[in-house]
Amino acid sequence: MRSPVSGRAPGRATGLARPVIARRLRGERGNAIVEFVVLAVVLLLPCLYLVLTLGGVQSAVFAADVLARDAARIHATEPDPARAGARTRELAAQVLEDYGLDADPDDVVTITCSASPCASPGADVRAQVTIPVQVPGLGPVLGGAGAVHVGAAHDARVDRYRDVAAQPGGPR
Repeated sequence: MRSPVSGRAPGRATGLARPVIARRLRGERGNAIVEFVVLAVVLLLPCLYLVLTLGGVQSAVFAADVLARDAARIHATEPDPARAGARTRELAAQVLEDYGLDADPDDVVTITCSASPCASPGADVRAQVTIPVQVPGLGPVLGGAGAVHVGAAHDARVDRYRDVAAQPGGPR
């Protein structure tokens, strides 16, 4: 049966256009999968690396902030300097472990006081925290082991009307 418009049988290809296209498409089979896999590897792996690396650095930022704030408070409220130092070391070890960071608790916190002892009434206490974070693959770019140093600082003022009798060496 012929079509009333073209006079050809329905379903037949017109000229050479259909066989040429069919031959080209037969050679393209499976290329979409290969292209998808290559693009996924090229784009997905760097994005995954970036997310994991930034997650580790952000974890160190949170740890440094918590550690600086709490260390300054410990030294502003603890009248015994030796006990304040011990509590700060314990806190640093716990915070670093909680945030999954591999750093020495004795090296991350620096306390600076405007008076001696730190818990003197009206004194200012400053806690400076610096945590090294290893960034894999960036050693040659950053130099050395590829550590990025993340830091935070917090200032605390000792209450001016603090009970002087509670301080070591104070009147009893």
